[in-house]
Amino acid sequence: MVVAVEKLLTRAYEPADAAAVADLLNLVDEHAGGHAGTTGQEVDSFVMTLVPDARTDTRLVFAADVLVAAGINAPPPPGGFRVDLIGGVHPDWRGRGLGRTMLAWQIRRAEQMHEEIAPDATWEAHRGIELDDHDAVRLFRRNGMTPVRYWFEMAADTATAPEIPPPDGLTIVAYRPEYESAVHEAHMAAFRDHWGYQYRERAAWAELTVRQNTFRPELSRVVLDGDEVAGYLLATSDPDPSRVHIGLIGVLRPWRRRGLASAMLANVLHAASLAGHTTAALGVDADSLTGAVGVYERVGFRTDHRAVTYSRALS
Repeated sequence: MVVAVEKLLTRAYEPADAAAVADLLNLVDEHAGGHAGTTGQEVDSFVMTLVPDARTDTRLVFAADVLVAAGINAPPPPGGFRVDLIGGVHPDWRGRGLGRTMLAWQIRRAEQMHEEIAPDATWEAHRGIELDDHDAVRLFRRNGMTPVRYWFEMAADTATAPEIPPPDGLTIVAYRPEYESAVHEAHMAAFRDHWGYQYRERAAWAELTVRQNTFRPELSRVVLDGDEVAGYLLATSDPDPSRVHIGLIGVLRPWRRRGLASAMLANVLHAASLAGHTTAALGVDADSLTGAVGVYERVGFRTDHRAVTYSRALS
């Protein structure tokens, strides 16, 4: 079906659009060789938790009943620096100026947010894409955005996971709701020295992680040293029921380089296999200071595809 550009409808995001936005983001990723791993629940939780006002900070473009482009802006938490630009253009609708128009609006709105919230702070607009999304790469470069970080999207066969016990004195347990506060504190401490770190208050962090409908507590782990949290792994469902996604994994500095991350991963891979999942997936910073890529490879993860973050300073 061909719809004239002048027949397009533009409006703000509504909760009923969550599935359509997830489908669009998945189409964009698959078109560039990535995995369709976004769910409608994750989209709605992101918008409801991080977007100040959907009426001003989101924009959807429809051709008849088909969502052909989307743009969502999420400002940083207090003291943060990054405006996350989420969105994309349907592969069948590229080359008509939709991407150029949407990105221009997102950058303009990000600059307005900067002026409204923290004009004296240094802010950047960030957008993550699959490395082989060549249309987006050209668009971003033409609009003054440059690549600032690269990511490996990795996957492992759950049936071939090694047996790796935790280090002496440490215990791996399944996640329970009473661990929420301690795991939040542990995550903020573990990632303080990572690229792109921003402190996020517990309520917002929890809505995006352990309170998500896609969160899998039975496949998530907490490592205890007595009563202290030494590490954690948080898993979520994937639209593909054969897969499970490891969204967050962290080890606090006093317990690093003792094989703790490997033990957590092996433990979860075995549990995922017993639960009927054949594949586990995760994303990792290609330049991680903790040597995470090598850790994951030793447990059986291999790079499936690559992603990149583009950035532009906000005036």
